[in-house]
Amino acid sequence: MKQFFIENKKNLWFWTFLILAVGAFFAMPIMSKDAGQSGDEYSHHEQSKYVYNYYASFGKDTTAITPRPKDYNQPYYGQFADNLAYFVAKTFSISDEYLVRHCVNSLFGWLAILFSALIAYRIAGWRAGVITFILLFLSPRFLGHSFNNLKDIPFAASIVMALYYILRFTQQFPKIRISTAVLLACAIGISIAVRVGGLILFPYFAMFAFLHFLLRNYKKPGLFSKTSRSEFVKLIGWGVGIAFVGYIMGVLLWPFAIQKPIDNVVFAYKNMSAFAIGIRQLFDGSMQWSDMLPWYYTPKFILMTIPIAVIIGLLCFFVLLWKDKKNYFNYFFVFFCFFFPIFWIVYTGANVYGGWRHSLFAYPPMVVAAGLGFNLAIEWVSQKVIKEKDHPQKL
Repeated sequence: MKQFFIENKKNLWFWTFLILAVGAFFAMPIMSKDAGQSGDEYSHHEQSKYVYNYYASFGKDTTAITPRPKDYNQPYYGQFADNLAYFVAKTFSISDEYLVRHCVNSLFGWLAILFSALIAYRIAGWRAGVITFILLFLSPRFLGHSFNNLKDIPFAASIVMALYYILRFTQQFPKIRISTAVLLACAIGISIAVRVGGLILFPYFAMFAFLHFLLRNYKKPGLFSKTSRSEFVKLIGWGVGIAFVGYIMGVLLWPFAIQKPIDNVVFAYKNMSAFAIGIRQLFDGSMQWSDMLPWYYTPKFILMTIPIAVIIGLLCFFVLLWKDKKNYFNYFFVFFCFFFPIFWIVYTGANVYGGWRHSLFAYPPMVVAAGLGFNLAIEWVSQKVIKEKDHPQKL
């Protein structure tokens, strides 16, 4: 850590990043104080009490894992953030539990912003990280959800944290640091413990790790060389170990999964991946059922509600990424992480509620791409200016 600060002590963008991160850490909980109660908060707040009693009684109180007529699907959520907020309020005897909930949620929002910016930094440096941090912090819809949406924001935060450590894993391979493996497993575990959809991180991890291995070895020393075989064994070993620890952690933080660590997780995934209840929502000037929305509902809603600056950054990303060949894998990594979830919602005709909150976890990678796009544009303009200075045109 000391060496890290020594290397960056003269980097203005690093200190700008640090100031932004510290400032947002204190600002976001303060901003969340006046947030109202969201539609799902009451039922999940009640469930968090039952979860606390489940652990406090060492599993004897089974209310948390028993479906109830009104809230039949509550056990199928791990709702880690709700449970954490209730634990904090209970431990410190804080009477205003919703204030604690909103404060805890705002810190998950801060983590999502921080790790999105760190992904940009890992790919293109501190300037890209600063741009990404600002774009995501100034995204009204994401910031607003960070104050009282304890399902989608913690899920987005855990996903983007896992993506950051997957990226670090590929950059460090084959010499993986223990801290990277442990923190990746923790991020996966927390994601599953928030919502069963965190299982998506397993194919993400497998795909990106294997793709990186192929790109690393397909020329030299060759895919079937002794060195490549050795690296492949290491890849499988690290991958299985991280996935196993992450899964176990997710199960241990989720009472319903503890009962049957395989069957109940599969059941919850099938149940939660296809909402049975349709609700009426305003879209395109009329009230429409959520399970009968047009295919373009999610992409159109996203484009209507994100900052224009993010859209401009995305355009720069797609236009200029071809100039940076050394980062093709990283650019694909970022692109896939925001494109695939939205594509899948469109392709499957998923039943989605509340605008595009179910795809909020795809937004941080989208902003990373926008931040990288602006960074590429700055580099391109800078190179043009330098070229003009070195080779002025004669009149």
